[in-house]
Amino acid sequence: MRKIKLFLLPLFLLPLFTSAQDVHFSQLTETPLLLNPALAGMSHDLMAIVNFKDQWKSVSSTPYRTFNVSADMAYLKKNNGSHLGVGLNVFSDKAGDGQMGTTTGQLHLSGVLAADDKNLISLGLYGGFGQRSLDYANLQWDKQYDGITFDATRPTFEPTTFGNHTYSDFGAGLAWFYGKGHATMSSNDARSFCAGFSVQHINQPIYSFYGATDQHLPMKMVAHGNAEIGLKNRNLVLEPSYIVMIQGGAHEINAGMLFKYIMQDASVYTGRKKPGAFILGGYYRFGDAAVIATGYEFSGFKIGMSYDVNLSDLKTASKARGGFEVSLRFMSPNSFSKSSSSKSFD
Repeated sequence: MRKIKLFLLPLFLLPLFTSAQDVHFSQLTETPLLLNPALAGMSHDLMAIVNFKDQWKSVSSTPYRTFNVSADMAYLKKNNGSHLGVGLNVFSDKAGDGQMGTTTGQLHLSGVLAADDKNLISLGLYGGFGQRSLDYANLQWDKQYDGITFDATRPTFEPTTFGNHTYSDFGAGLAWFYGKGHATMSSNDARSFCAGFSVQHINQPIYSFYGATDQHLPMKMVAHGNAEIGLKNRNLVLEPSYIVMIQGGAHEINAGMLFKYIMQDASVYTGRKKPGAFILGGYYRFGDAAVIATGYEFSGFKIGMSYDVNLSDLKTASKARGGFEVSLRFMSPNSFSKSSSSKSFD
């Protein structure tokens, strides 16, 4: 019960207001550095992830496309499991006919303390830069209508000096991880819990295409948690997760469960048999969409795919079609190679 309370604790650190302004991905566990810098190198030696999301083809002639690439690792590990973590995250989003874009690059640094042989506590910071861009040539304005027809040659009277805008960005976070290995090599009863809280855009950078100094990117608070719970002597692992994000006067709540079926264990002695698992499940983004998710894990690799089914008021125009998302992850050590003993970090 104590572990479950810690897993849910970040939920109660956030008051619920009334959808977050930063772009989100639907696969909740596949963009860790976008959630919390404290996750950099926390419970693994090395991890690299590529994400791609394509959405709103049903309501826009120009699809909204989002890319994210991240890599992080642990280094300077001590015998007790304490270490430092470092990570890099690059994000790019293009939206609509005007190709309104956001590109960010961030460096993440974490300090991870091993409280004992099963618990880690991490404090992380990130710093980086972002750029917003907009192609004014592809936009249409009210003043280009003469009352009857649209005339692209008419002046827009819109200032275009600030079509590209660069800003600095900083944030911090705290995270907890609990890991317990299998009792035996074949029992499949390993389990782990992770929860955290972060504050992003602490410096609230200026975020206006017109250079208005009174328009800032609001701070964003993120609470998150996920777990891997192996069912003893069965080939099934439960993976619940949640994310709550608050930014300005908006909030977003995501929760769901993945079911991982282990189709083949690794051969312990020869290494010739590689482990594999099939994943199926889904998430719900409250008031917005249901997410159908699937994936496959093979050795240290995982490919994940998901589709958003739009359930909001926009479904009249979208016909419930939201967006497709794919992720590719490499992690070492992988989830199949957890220690058979109860000690996880030394």
